[in-house]
Amino acid sequence: MTRPAATTSALPDQPFHRPMKTGGLRTDGDTAFRISAEPGEREALAPFLGVDAVERLTLAGFIGPYGKGGWRVRGRMVAKVVQTCVVTLEPLRTRIEEDIERTYVPANQTPRLPEVVLLHDDEDEPDPFTDSIDPAQLAVESLLLLIDPYPRHEGAALDALLGRDLVAEDGEETRKPFSGLADLMRRRSADQG
Repeated sequence: MTRPAATTSALPDQPFHRPMKTGGLRTDGDTAFRISAEPGEREALAPFLGVDAVERLTLAGFIGPYGKGGWRVRGRMVAKVVQTCVVTLEPLRTRIEEDIERTYVPANQTPRLPEVVLLHDDEDEPDPFTDSIDPAQLAVESLLLLIDPYPRHEGAALDALLGRDLVAEDGEETRKPFSGLADLMRRRSADQG
């Protein structure tokens, strides 16, 4: 997965953290982990991620030694978010699953890179760390990149919303641009009333 360039600090106000001290990790193999966001964390994550609700966020995987003093995290993120369909304005539940891999190197070994660096699509710049690695931050960053900014129910189309009814007018066919919107508003009023 392609991601923005690494930063040395956590996302601002990111409400989900599970730091793991590197001193407690195995140096002769992988250390397994499984983290899940608790209900209060999921509630705080929703506005941070720009969704209506986060029903699930887990990351399970391994942290293993990498190079000289570095670490590599590999895992599978599973999330379930609720968003508002941009066409029907109804709730839309989406399940997001992604394999995640990230490399960390000690902060004092982070190479100084020029302003513009071209990396292969499957190659990310290593992230710096001091004495801990936070898989929760990795899960949130990955989910942030995977959430659809314009979610839509399957089959929902703007044509239905805008009403592509054809009306004869002086021998020409024209469209009634908002007839579908009026129907949608009537349905929503009936549902709420």
